[in-house]
Amino acid sequence: MNNPAIFKGTDNGIVVLLDPERHFSEILIYLNRVLEERKVFFSGANLIVEPNGLSLSSYEINELSELFKKFGISFSIKGVGAISQKEVIPLGQKNKDENKTIVISHTLRAGQVINFDGNVVVLGDINEGAEVTVGGSAYIFGMVRGIINAGESVVSLGFKPLRMIIGKTVFDNNLSGKTYRKPRIAKVENGKITIKVLGERKSIRR
Repeated sequence: MNNPAIFKGTDNGIVVLLDPERHFSEILIYLNRVLEERKVFFSGANLIVEPNGLSLSSYEINELSELFKKFGISFSIKGVGAISQKEVIPLGQKNKDENKTIVISHTLRAGQVINFDGNVVVLGDINEGAEVTVGGSAYIFGMVRGIINAGESVVSLGFKPLRMIIGKTVFDNNLSGKTYRKPRIAKVENGKITIKVLGERKSIRR
């Protein structure tokens, strides 16, 4: 590749193909220059980043997120759609990723694993066989059917997890199974995981 990254149009949108032979800092500088030159064109766009064999750390994903946010761009990482190893998005050092959020713009299927030390937003379901581990909170715009481990809380439109752990507390799967029109938040209260309507005080079930 002549440049650290290539922008190409596809039926699914604009793909950013990264050069795995380049250092990440070089890629970041190049992307910033291209986006600055064409910021009107890219404003509001949804890009698909294809690592092309380049291993991205959670810190580097955060750097991409901050860059795209600056130009009003949303993005997804194509490599996440073919996750087979837990190290694809590893847990970074807490002092680097604290209060950081990544967005996964699709449903997670069986065999896909997300590890991140901040917050994660999933625009879809977590299907059975998928696994999400976050140091902060998980926001699921769909149904939780797989495994989810969160440090703080889980917000979702439905809970039917194979296993859900918040902090060190394990969720009672016998209390799950419904989907909701309004998002619910699961968090630990008095040593147990409770599920409430987001923004309300009353527990839906315990």
